[in-house]
Amino acid sequence: MRTAQDMIIDEEIAQAALTHYDLSNVQLKFLGQSQNTTFQVETPTLDKFLLRFHAGIEADGEGLQAAWREPSAIESELLWLNALAIDTQLTVPQPVPNRLGEWVTSIAITELGTSIPCSLLQWIEGEHLDGEPTAQQIRQLGILMAKLHQHSSSWLKPFGFSRPAHNVERLLAATSQLGMLVQNGTISSDDYQMFQKAAMQVQEFISSLQQTRDSWGVIHADLHQGNYVLYGGEVRPIDFSRCGFGFYLYDIGQSLGDIEASLRWHFFEGYSTLRALPANYPSVVEAFFVGSTVENFAFLSANPQEYEWLSRAVPYVALNHLLPYLHGEAFLFVK
Repeated sequence: MRTAQDMIIDEEIAQAALTHYDLSNVQLKFLGQSQNTTFQVETPTLDKFLLRFHAGIEADGEGLQAAWREPSAIESELLWLNALAIDTQLTVPQPVPNRLGEWVTSIAITELGTSIPCSLLQWIEGEHLDGEPTAQQIRQLGILMAKLHQHSSSWLKPFGFSRPAHNVERLLAATSQLGMLVQNGTISSDDYQMFQKAAMQVQEFISSLQQTRDSWGVIHADLHQGNYVLYGGEVRPIDFSRCGFGFYLYDIGQSLGDIEASLRWHFFEGYSTLRALPANYPSVVEAFFVGSTVENFAFLSANPQEYEWLSRAVPYVALNHLLPYLHGEAFLFVK
């Protein structure tokens, strides 16, 4: 839980970061803290920006988070966002350079004896979904993801581009991270063992796949309901902070968790208007759904405020998703 002192320090860092940009007399609004700490910045002319400093909730197993906070990784995220803004018609959070023309600004924190990388992005107008998405909104989400994958598969990445990969090694680390939930009594050892078995099966599956231009590239990797907004009829992606290399079908599997099972087919209707899907995509997506769930739960396990939710979600997923997956039964697209 953030203390009053934490809030003061966060705002001081935000104010220090803004001195490196051509902005003045701004209003700051704290938005949240997870992998990053974020503020909305509003100018007197009502222009809005998103200020991020790439430090957030710390916990055991912080190595899972640290890879995304390396300055080179942050720079690479911003390179992709800028390319998407230039090369496509998508509305994405385009990075804003500082006075030196750099996208990553390092702020020295004397009290901590360290520095924190910061970045500034254009604000994306839109509203988060209020309730369940409609079939048409799900189709639009599928189209959006297909456009992201189209760009990724054809984009020539600049020299030095570096983002973490959603691969076997990361899944193994995430599975290990989940073990802390057993140690602190949040989940049972039986449920954790089921997660271990399912993750091992997914690891074996991933190891059997080939990384081709059409199957593997830079993916958003976190395009759930909280990470896109609606503006008119447009679905706009936000929060690319967990983007990295991965299979395109992994990206899809990660996005289906908060869509009602009976409506998930509409995602593929939209996606397939722009990109072909392999004949076995339902079973492949189910495997990646399991893998991405392990990664997501491991990410949430770094935040003690998520323990109560995880204590309910883990047994539900173990029973309704992992058990049928381990038995070779379909689970993701049934009503």
